[in-house]
Amino acid sequence: MTTVKIGGTEYPAAVSGKVSDAAWGGRSSKTIRLTMTAAEAAELFVDDVPWSIVTDTVTDEDQEAREEYDNSEYCVAGDITDHRDGTVSVKMGKITAGELLAIMTGGAGA
Repeated sequence: MTTVKIGGTEYPAAVSGKVSDAAWGGRSSKTIRLTMTAAEAAELFVDDVPWSIVTDTVTDEDQEAREEYDNSEYCVAGDITDHRDGTVSVKMGKITAGELLAIMTGGAGA
């Protein structure tokens, strides 16, 4: 089972990623699909929110294994898509090189 963890709470989810998301200016992104409303997702998935992906698996020895992967580097909140079936997809992306340069130099676009 896969969940995303935000603020100590886990939400069942499916997560996929793109190294270069053409629909989002080429930034690296993750898309999280989970059961909630778009309004709930908009409250949870905001810029700079620390979040992780948690996976539970069963090993060959019938032992449960839990792994948690920090995804806080995907810190830019993107589009939320309401699928009208009780699920939404949320995009979270990495800061682009251009955005990072603008932040470091105090320029526009930060």
